[in-house]
Amino acid sequence: MEFIFRGKRIYYESHGNGAPLLILNGIFMSAASWVAFVPAFSRNNRLLLLDMLDQGRSDKMAEEYTQELQADLVLAFLEHLQLEKATLCGISYGGEVAMQVAVRWPERVEKLILSNTCAYTSPWLRDIGKSWEYAFRSYDGHQFFKTCIPIIYSPRFYEENYAWASAREDLFVRVFDRPVYDAFARLTRSAETHDVRDGLPRISAKTLVISSEFDFITPPYMQTELARAIPNAAQVTVPNAGHALMYEKPAEFAALVLGFANADTDIKIL
Repeated sequence: MEFIFRGKRIYYESHGNGAPLLILNGIFMSAASWVAFVPAFSRNNRLLLLDMLDQGRSDKMAEEYTQELQADLVLAFLEHLQLEKATLCGISYGGEVAMQVAVRWPERVEKLILSNTCAYTSPWLRDIGKSWEYAFRSYDGHQFFKTCIPIIYSPRFYEENYAWASAREDLFVRVFDRPVYDAFARLTRSAETHDVRDGLPRISAKTLVISSEFDFITPPYMQTELARAIPNAAQVTVPNAGHALMYEKPAEFAALVLGFANADTDIKIL
């Protein structure tokens, strides 16, 4: 399905019925990344998958932008579906966008789930992004994969699943072209100014921050700081997993997201 946002075609999917659960993707993700999760996530919820600008099957941008534009897109998407509220589940980049929505329009967020993300772009994260940009500019699938992908997984998972990872490298070489790499670069640059630390106290939704023990992109200490700054937030750290938690520990990830999204009980922070 599609709708138009400021002259751009935006792709989305809607699965199932019930309380709306909107997933916001990481930089290298799209609606297609969630195909394995659709049955579980749509069993008791209306699962909404959204390709933001420069992602998946949505239109590409011709100019630079910031994440505020992606947040405006999320609000327009809620308006398009005539949804007063939705639970937002943001992964990495998508978590940054979700935070911006929750800070600017707290009344539109039922609950907030922030997985492997952070409140601001630190020098560490900015320079990781710069290294990714060098790889994007090569337009070489092997260089992109070797530079950008291993660090998003935990070392043990990567070693134990090396054949699978190598197959994905071959897939990226075949599928990704210049427009895709240029879109990745714009997405990465759009996050350079991300900093919502001053706005976090305005988030009114119950919030779950999901962390991974071996997240080398958005380290757990940054997520601990994030959880402490949001008034009604709790943090869970999944052991033996990296930044791509949903792929390394899909059952645990799904249990955390669905358990929190559909729970009626109040959060108790110990």
